[in-house]
Order: sequence, then C-alpha cells, then structure tokens
Amino acid sequence: MQPKEGKIKELLRRNGLDGAIVSSPENFHYVTGFAGHQHTVSRQPGFSVAVVSAREDVPTQLTTMDFEVPTFEKKSAGRFLVRKYDTWVGVKTWDEIARGAVLPAPAVMESSMDVLKQMVKEMDLADKKLGLELDYLTLGYYNGLCQAFPDAKYENISDLFVFARSVKTPEEIEMFRTLCRAADAGFTAVSQIAKPGVSEREMVQTFRQTVIATGAAAPSAWSMFSTGESGSRLTIPGDAVIQPGDVVKFDAGVNAEFDFYTTDTSRSWVMDGADPALYRLKDRLYEGQRRMIAAAKPGLPICDLYHIACDYVKDAYPSYRRGHQGHSISMGPATAEAPYINAATQRPLEAGMVLAMEVPCYIGGVNGFNIEDMVLITEDGCEVLTPNTPHYL
Repeated sequence: MQPKEGKIKELLRRNGLDGAIVSSPENFHYVTGFAGHQHTVSRQPGFSVAVVSAREDVPTQLTTMDFEVPTFEKKSAGRFLVRKYDTWVGVKTWDEIARGAVLPAPAVMESSMDVLKQMVKEMDLADKKLGLELDYLTLGYYNGLCQAFPDAKYENISDLFVFARSVKTPEEIEMFRTLCRAADAGFTAVSQIAKPGVSEREMVQTFRQTVIATGAAAPSAWSMFSTGESGSRLTIPGDAVIQPGDVVKFDAGVNAEFDFYTTDTSRSWVMDGADPALYRLKDRLYEGQRRMIAAAKPGLPICDLYHIACDYVKDAYPSYRRGHQGHSISMGPATAEAPYINAATQRPLEAGMVLAMEVPCYIGGVNGFNIEDMVLITEDGCEVLTPNTPHYL
C-alpha cells in the first residue's frame, strides 16, 4: 500500500499540531504503507513507532526492533529514516559464524523509548504541540511519554486518523473490492447450503473454507452465523441446527491480515414455515435498506440516510428503535467507526467513502435480522460492493 503520510501531515497542520507520535499498528501502516510484524501481533505500544512532523521538509522517522530493521528499510525504499532499538534477538554477522570473529558487545542496549527520545529531539518536536493516539496508548506508556517530553503539549489525534480513513484513496477502494469479492464468495457458498438440518458450525466452516480458497483474504474471527433464538443475541456460532420456520442470520466479514482492512456484511433468510409476521418484517427491513442505498450520493447529509431507513421501518413498526443504520469501515480493529449513519451526523457523503449500510431488528429470545451491505460512494451515486449474495433464498 502507498503511504498516507502526506494526508496526515496536512491534517496536523489544519489542526494546529506540530507533529505526531503514531503508535497503533493500523495507523503506523496508514502513515507508512506497511506494518511491523511483532507490533501487529502484540498490539503493544513501542514495538514500532512513527514520528511525523507537520512540516513537509522534515522526513518521517521510524523505529523498530533490530531484527526487523532490514525489512523496514526494504519496504521504505528510502522514503523514511529507519532507526533500530536493541533486543534479545542477537543477530550475528557472517564473520562471527564462518570465521570465529568476536565483536565487542554494545556498551548500552538502547530501548524503543531511548530511540524515540532521540527522534523527537532531532525533529525539533520535544517542546512542541504533539498528537498522540490516546484511544490506543496504555496509561503506563502515556506516562512514559510525559516523562520523556515534559515540555511538549499533547492532543488526542485518534479521531483525526478515523476522519482521514473515512475517505478512501483509489488504491484503498481496490483493496475493498478485492476483500468484498472474497466475502461475497463465502456468503454465497453459505446461501447454497442454508436449510433445515444444517448447523451453525457447518455454515461458518463453509464460509471460512471458501474465503481462504480465494487466496485474497482471511475470514474474520468474530464472524457470527446463527439460527433461531441464537440470532437474537450476540454470540459466536455454536451447536444450533436450522429448524423449519427459523430465521438464519449471519453478520460476518473478512480482513486483509497485515494490511488491516476489513469488511462487514449481513443477511437474514427466513426458512419455510415461519410465522407470516417474520416474512413481513424481513420485507420491511430489506426495503428500508434498498431505499437507503438508492438515495446515497455525494452531498447528501448522512443523517438523511438514517431517517430514510429508520423512519420507513418505524412507520410499520412504531416500537422500532436504532442508534444507527450503519457506519464507516476501514482498517479496524473495530469494524464500525465514524461517520456513523445516525440522526446526529450532518456530515455530507463524499465520493470515496465506504459504508456498511445496515437495517437490523432483534426479537429477544425469538429471532434476529440484519440486512447489511458494503457500499462505495461514487461521484454520482453509489455502488454495492457485496452484490452477489442473495437477500432471499
């Protein structure tokens, strides 16, 4: 992926910030275009760090463990200054192994925080206004930064990254197309086996195997496939078996692993023999979602989308209440992020947004519904990125 460093620099300047310490794996990737291995696996702050200046003439600096520095240098291709900190890995030279050379041990083992201090000072940011991802950092790490840079002024930039990620670049859009094709293949395979006698575990296994076979994505671990009563609550697939008259629901996605991008899609299928009230509810939810998709275009206030879906369902079901009817989606770790399709979001839709548009309804102890598609806002309307999986069997 291409770095989004320039986009972040612009937003730092717009928000009156001199620089930023980028700590989370996903936003490190957003800035640089690649991820740190151990950083991604552990999600611990400090394993890899990017320091970004708001000034265009000051290069971004990165630090990572000594064992990973060659990888970062290869991926950076000279764009970023990569600095190592010392670890227990102990990489040897060829002379040491082949010729018995004995090289002196380093006098001091420099930690990630030691190198970060050097980077921030070299970039003239130690006493400036710095952005931090306070929604990600642990209290201990934040206190360490305050001790390291007592003269800096800090501001939370977690929302700044969410805002930046809400409008996708052409490369990101192609990433979503690829992921959604893999998800669509998995969901369509499930639609072909969903019938009485099939278990939740069989459905999720079919989904996972199909997605993996595409070679384009990994199934999200949180993916939920449910039937009957289990669809009315938050749960992972269990031992339940589809019965005649059940609602079969899934809420699931795929992800790009070390590229972080993720998807979120839902379907609800009513099995033969169900109470007629369930068929009527499904039709109303589906039509509400279709109306929302049909109206989506650049310039439309997001709150209008909410009312198009919610008010339509509420006209038939006065008890219907929803906090939102969908959300933006990008790199996780959460699938749902701002802007949310709710009654308060007046931000207009923009070309390049990718939204999960959903119209759910859950009936406690009985059944659950969710109708959800990934939708790309285009220059003159929108495009459904998950079109192949049927809404009706």
